[in-house]
Amino acid sequence: MGGKLFNLPRMPRGEYLAIEAEVRRYLDVKLPGQYRIPRYYGDKPDFGDMDVVVASRPDWGEVRAEIARDLGVTQTKAVGHVFSTVCRGLQTDFFPVPERYLDIAYSFMCFNDVGNFIGRICRRFDLKYGERGLAYVYRREGGNYRADLEVTRDFERICGFLGLDHGAWQAGFASLPAVFDWVIASPYFSVAPYLDDGDSPLRERAGVRSTVARFIEYLSARGIDKRPPLGDRRSYLPMILAAFPEADLGGQIERERAAEARRAQIDAKFSGKRVMRLVPGLEGKALGELITRLKGSFDDFEGWVLATPQEEIDRRITELAALLDAD
Repeated sequence: MGGKLFNLPRMPRGEYLAIEAEVRRYLDVKLPGQYRIPRYYGDKPDFGDMDVVVASRPDWGEVRAEIARDLGVTQTKAVGHVFSTVCRGLQTDFFPVPERYLDIAYSFMCFNDVGNFIGRICRRFDLKYGERGLAYVYRREGGNYRADLEVTRDFERICGFLGLDHGAWQAGFASLPAVFDWVIASPYFSVAPYLDDGDSPLRERAGVRSTVARFIEYLSARGIDKRPPLGDRRSYLPMILAAFPEADLGGQIERERAAEARRAQIDAKFSGKRVMRLVPGLEGKALGELITRLKGSFDDFEGWVLATPQEEIDRRITELAALLDAD
């Protein structure tokens, strides 16, 4: 979380390594095989915090209290799902994730903001990369609906798809510039989101994430101007399908399209707007009550709408409106 939650100073490398070793020894016994501490580049001089990714569990609330007690922690804060502590003067953040996402969340969080840089590359393909791996972003036509369809949680496969050297990532990086060199080696990397739009959210992020700011400085100072041609995002779908056949992405998309078509059929036969046309003056709380009552009168309301003639649906609406008005 950037190490700023408790307003603590950055910790020199030697002190950090001693605390990390202590935490590892403890967690090896407390949570064997169920935690990961993301890696950092070799000459990193100091640290704002330590991140610990842990496999979530039903009793995590109790376990995290035990961890704090055993490590002598007296300062803690829970922000969303993150449990932040102060361990020997170092902000130590625990990130619980479902066990199946443990390794990919770890990969995403290694080497500062590398995961975010990879995620930025993925956007050109209508892909999303994050703590749950690689997903295809499905969007319905003319609406705000979107669904993240899982593609893979295999980081090596993700690197291969993007033209990144997974072996080099595994070996680690001696310095932050070496990390940056690795990122821009992708044939799909573009400087555009970093150098072109001065008011972009990425620029705002650079104001609070020093690694992003240093990456922008690195690109400018070295005169890097990679701008590979960008096709329509949807044009890359065949490439994604071929690269990850086991994801059944085509099947996932077809199921989303079928759900979209079903939704359109339902909305055409029943909606709040249609109810208001049938019952002039009905709006607000009264409209909501009618819709709730009507839906609650069927075990499978949507199935009923699809199977019932429009005239019958309209009749039920007007009859219920009259009944509620009489009450």
